[in-house]
Amino acid sequence: MKIVVRPESGWRKVTFGIPDEVYEKIVSLGEKYGFREDRVLRIILLGGFIEDEENADFTELEKEIGRLERELYDLEGKWSPLKFRTYYIAMDNQNLAIQISGLIAENKRLRKMLGKEERDYSEIEELIHYYMGFDSRE
Repeated sequence: MKIVVRPESGWRKVTFGIPDEVYEKIVSLGEKYGFREDRVLRIILLGGFIEDEENADFTELEKEIGRLERELYDLEGKWSPLKFRTYYIAMDNQNLAIQISGLIAENKRLRKMLGKEERDYSEIEELIHYYMGFDSRE
């Protein structure tokens, strides 16, 4: 099937061919949803359905998209350093957890050597597991 697309004003036109099977699918879709075949082609070519094309103000939409992109870049600029800082704070926490783990082990060994009773470090060990990433609690 040969299709010719002409603008509302001007003399240019675009001609392209589509296979007959595709054209039949377009016609069947149009009949199914109650559209003329030229309307279905317009929807396919525009990539969407616009109710009233004469009143659609694409420049306003482009301005809004530009504003949203600038806002996104501003948020990204604020979020990126925070992410960087949190990563290094997490690494510091992990380092401190390793140091505390070593101190607990040394304390246990010294208590055993001196013959003193053992202490319960289960709460601290849970925190160590959390900061080392071994714990799955949220």
